[in-house]
Amino acid sequence: MNILYYMEPKTGQGGVGNVAHYLPKALAKKANVAYFPQRRSIKNAYNLLNIYRKFVLREFDVIQFNYVPTWINGSYMLIKFAKKLGTRTVLNIHGIIQLERKLARRHGAIPLMILPLALSSCSLADKVVVNTEYMRQQAATWYGIARDKMVVIPNGVDLREFSERSHTIALDGDPAILNVGWPSRLKGFDILAQAIAQLRSSLPNIKLHMVGGGGDMSYLPLLKEKGIEKYVVFHGMVEHSKLPRYYRSADICVIASRREGFPITLLEAMASGLPVIASNIGSLQEIISNGKDGVLFKSEDADDLSKAILALYRDEDLKEKISVNALKTATKYSWENIAEKYISLYKSLGK
Repeated sequence: MNILYYMEPKTGQGGVGNVAHYLPKALAKKANVAYFPQRRSIKNAYNLLNIYRKFVLREFDVIQFNYVPTWINGSYMLIKFAKKLGTRTVLNIHGIIQLERKLARRHGAIPLMILPLALSSCSLADKVVVNTEYMRQQAATWYGIARDKMVVIPNGVDLREFSERSHTIALDGDPAILNVGWPSRLKGFDILAQAIAQLRSSLPNIKLHMVGGGGDMSYLPLLKEKGIEKYVVFHGMVEHSKLPRYYRSADICVIASRREGFPITLLEAMASGLPVIASNIGSLQEIISNGKDGVLFKSEDADDLSKAILALYRDEDLKEKISVNALKTATKYSWENIAEKYISLYKSLGK
């Protein structure tokens, strides 16, 4: 099987960047994979022409798109061209524009301007991959995509990178709470900050460690208002190869998001054996079995989050149980298993 993988711009850490990096590598173990576009160089200029020749001659069985609706890219034209040639296309969609605008202040007029292109790309593609049933429901509601046109295939995790790493770093705090992302309303940073403030009386040595770049720095006054500036440590962007050290060194990972498509952070923490406390939003409920391989708290409820952190911290038996079960759950999401699901999808499309 010959696959042309359409790569989005490099995004660093995060779900989209992980898929763009790991999925084609996993697919390459089961099929022939070519990339478009490739990095600019004289050497790759020939390769690009060769890919174009194969594309026109219909030598690719399927084109796989890793697609973010709020990004401007050339995927629509490529899908349209493939449609004329009769080449099958699969669109892995990350995010819903309307929801992104509703919850992230940094998105303005541009996403609305490119919404027609996003809708057209979804309409033209043979199949649309979403990562959870929650995303399938949202895509059907907001984009009008037929449910039977969508296939649910979750994101994956590199088990070797996170399960087998033993290196740690010194993270202050007892407990040391880890959040991988960026401070924003979308990620529920205000909820997490309020929970940390509430826990100071019960856990005076608690520390929140934030890993990730960007975000909404307008939340910084909230830390001062709550008197927790010294209890929150910002580590900034961290190389993905070094992330396992943070997961291995923390006591609890918290995901307080108001909305998530499929957070790679959750799988990385679970694969590291780090207990996770997450908001009980649709997508996270599909992955976590509450009290078994993770803990769910009431979304947007800082009081419920603080209670969940305190209860888990004080119950060593529960922490151990969740850690063991989380590792078992993570194995289902190995990139090898995820790649097999994509291959099965491609085969179902025929020629």
